[in-house]
Parts: sequence; C-alpha cells; structure tokens
Amino acid sequence: MSVRPVRLFAVAMIATSCLAAAVGTAGATPGPGTFTKITTPSGATSTFHYANGATNQFVVAGQTSADVTSVDIDCVNTPALGGRFSVSLASGVQVTDASFSAVVTYSNPAVNCRLRAIPLGVAVQTSYLGSFTGPILYTDAFLSQISSGTTYGYTAISEEADGAVEQIDAGNCGVALVTTIATPSMEQQGASGTGCSLALPPQNLPNGTASSIKVDGHTAYLPSAVHDYLIGALSLPLAQPALTTSFAVTAAGDTTVTESAPLMRCSVSDTYPPTSTSCPNLVSAGVKFTRVSQTIRSAHQVRVRDTFVSTDSAAHTLALEYQQSVSPPQTGANGYVFPGHGTAFAAATPGQVVSGLGTKAATMLVRSDLYSMDGDPAAETDALTWSKAPSQIKFAQADQFDMNYALTVPAGGTAFLGFADSQNVTTAGVQSLGALAVGDMLNAPTITSPANGATLSSTSTTVTGALTAGANGLPTAVAVAGHAATITKTSATAATYKVTFTEAAGAHTFNATATDSAGNTKASTSITVHNK
Repeated sequence: MSVRPVRLFAVAMIATSCLAAAVGTAGATPGPGTFTKITTPSGATSTFHYANGATNQFVVAGQTSADVTSVDIDCVNTPALGGRFSVSLASGVQVTDASFSAVVTYSNPAVNCRLRAIPLGVAVQTSYLGSFTGPILYTDAFLSQISSGTTYGYTAISEEADGAVEQIDAGNCGVALVTTIATPSMEQQGASGTGCSLALPPQNLPNGTASSIKVDGHTAYLPSAVHDYLIGALSLPLAQPALTTSFAVTAAGDTTVTESAPLMRCSVSDTYPPTSTSCPNLVSAGVKFTRVSQTIRSAHQVRVRDTFVSTDSAAHTLALEYQQSVSPPQTGANGYVFPGHGTAFAAATPGQVVSGLGTKAATMLVRSDLYSMDGDPAAETDALTWSKAPSQIKFAQADQFDMNYALTVPAGGTAFLGFADSQNVTTAGVQSLGALAVGDMLNAPTITSPANGATLSSTSTTVTGALTAGANGLPTAVAVAGHAATITKTSATAATYKVTFTEAAGAHTFNATATDSAGNTKASTSITVHNK
C-alpha cells in the first residue's frame, strides 16, 4: 500500500459514489418569486449523527411559494474549485398549501453540505439556488470495514462549526483530512492539505522494504495492513486479526475514536515481502497498539494518543515509521518549517533527512503552496505537533516523509506517544492551534495539601499532590519550590507525589512543576501558605 494523496474535500466521502450529481426534474423552470424555505431542521446549522447500519432518517419540512407543486430534498455542496455536487435525500415530495414535509433517508453521508428543497424543473448543477434556503448539515459518522464478520478498519468523519475532519485507521491512513469550511458559502477553504498523517501502514517509504512497524526487529502489522497487503495484495491465506473500535460524540460535538489491536508478525521468518512459506500464520508480537483520536477545537485539530502495551510480560523494542503525505500544488512546491531550523518556509527534496529536532514537544508547519500569499483561500497551513521529537524526518518525495521513533515497552508496561494534526487557512491561526497542542502533551500536577491560604504550625512544609499521565505517560519528576518530590505510581495512568522542605516563617507562594520523559514541563496552580 502506498500513501495515498489527499482527496478534495467536496468529494471526500465515506462510501463509494456518495456524492451523486443531482439531475433536475422535468417541467417548467420556476420564474422570479419562486422560493422554498426549509424550517425543519431549524436554525442556520444542523448536525446529524450517522450510525453505521441504522435507518438514518430525519424529518425535513418547510414552506414554498404558491407556484411550487413538488420538491426534491437535496444536500448541496459548492466547492471553492468549482462545480456543484449533491446528495439526494428524497425525490418528488408533494407540496400542499405551500408547505411540505418528508421523512428523508441519509444513506450516503456527505461531508458538509446545505439542505435545500429544489422545485420541479430546477437543475441543481447549473441553476441559481439562492432562493431555496435551508440549514447547513454537519455530519458525524463512523463506518467499520468488515471482512467475514471481522472488523479490520474504519472511516470516521466529524464536522463542527467551520471545520471538518476525516479519519481512517492507523494501519491504513490515519488522519486523512483536516480542513476549514467557509460556512456562509459552503466552500472549501484550502484545496490541498494533509493526505495521510500519522499512518503505520504495511510498507515503509520510499521503496516498501518492510512494514512501518518493527517489534524486537520483527516486521509487524496492524489489522488493516493484514487485510490490504498480506491477504489482499499478496493473496496469503491468513486469518484476519480484529480491530476493536468505538466512536463517541459529546454534546458539544467533539468526537473520540478508539482503535485497538495486537501487533502481529509472521510465524516463521521476516522475509519481505512475506510468502506462504515465511508467513503460513500470524502470531502476536507481544505488543498491543491502542490509538485514541479526539476531534477538538471546532474540527480544526485532531489530537492523537498512541500507546503500546506489553501483553506477554516481556520488554519489547519498537522501531516506528509514522508516515505523512501532503498534496502537492499544481505548480510550485510545499513549504516546511522544522523546529530548531529557523522560521522561514522552505521546499523539501527527495532523500532529504532532517535531524536536530530536540527532544521535547514541538510543532512543524507545512504550507500547501510555498509561494502563495498567507491567507489565500486556495491554500492552507498544517501543523503537526508531537509529544517527543522523532529521531529524524526523512523525505521519500517532496510531499511524502517518515518520522522515525525508537521506543522501549517495559516488561508488562506501556510506551506512549502523542501527536496533534491542526489546520487553518492562515499560518498564525495554525501556529496558535499548534501551541495549544504542545501545552496539551503534559497534564499539570495538582496540589492536594496544604490548602491555598493555609497556616502551618512550623517552618516545615509538606506538599502532596496527584499526577495523571500525559501524552508521554506519567511525569518522571516533580519539584516544589525547587525541592524534588517522591513519586508513587498508583496505576498505569495515575500517581501521587510528596515532598517536605523547610521555609522561614512568613508567607510563601509556590507551585508544583512536573517533567516528563521528553523534558516537557508544566506547573500547577500556585498556592500561598503561612509558616509560623
């Protein structure tokens, strides 16, 4: 499997042929004064939570001018690059006394479109549609890919406010699309962008000599990599491993996708590409992969948390090549800014290796068009934020690159990595999202004792508090007023800390500062105590 290029947002659909161009019904074309208005769903926007395998119906009702006898209910999208596309929800809905109502079936979820009641005789693709008003329809959807009853992959979309995200399982494409939508016109802002981000597919870059995952030196695979590559491309008669998934939507519209599966390797040897001799069966590599992806901040950012858990009580070494692709502009080049390498965007070249990225959380920037003016609606800037720096970034092509990581999974323990993929039309906008993502990589400690404003009976101060795991796991050190605390782990994702030190009599203000394995730091809220 090669890393696939980004799809235009107007046609980035969940299912094949989801966007069918609407064909106007026969009849006399309505003249001036003809109108339709959808009143249900009400408001300027409406969000539909699409459920895989369900009926997926909702009511559309409204009013029309007296000359309208029937309407088609369509969801129409007009992309910035031209053309018009629509999803047909109901056809030939009768109008009675200048009103209509229909239960429509949303069988092919589109990405960000406007509900319109189209009168008899209006061709959706070519006609003026301003007289046919309705709300913008946002969609949250999750569809599983299933083979012989076993789930091996998924596609999810999430739309909020003026942004939208498409995600595919990590063994296939990862974060497939993050884009900005100009809500009033329903036009895409930015014709290019991230194609596949944070993917761990079955072939590495640039020449596919191994999987992008190795466990203890063994080539390993996620379920969709087994399905698409080993079973699909190589026709090996293997049992399909399962991907466990869940999808949740908050009241605010943020979504969380969780995917989990054991990493599998060939039972005999690591011959690549595998053969029926080297790979008659798959066995566990001893590590379970889990990814939790959250769409946040109005769908302009996907926060990704990957964990690797030892399932056989042994320690394991991981070599990971997180793959990324961006869509190249028709002319010119993509532009990149790497942490620690200046602030100016520059083009990349095939074979280029970027190192010296430090160790801490940081953000690299990608411009879809190096030479366009910042803020041009036909271009965009993407921010890729990591919780700890890769050892290097290696370009296979100017628009495809790997981020290399070496991790150690403790015996019976867990290794952690965190990322965020953010998008905005302006560089300043995406830099702000990247800064928020950097701050999210480590959770601030809390101080549980003493209470803020407490009076202590001596000059001895004992501070206790709580820690929770961030993108790099639990903090490795905590300091209070410059004094190192003792950390006690209570679970894989929680710990407490305690430190005692002496201060002079009087009022003292301090906080607790946590440091994680990459050197990221974050401080608690300050408190003030009075020592006697």
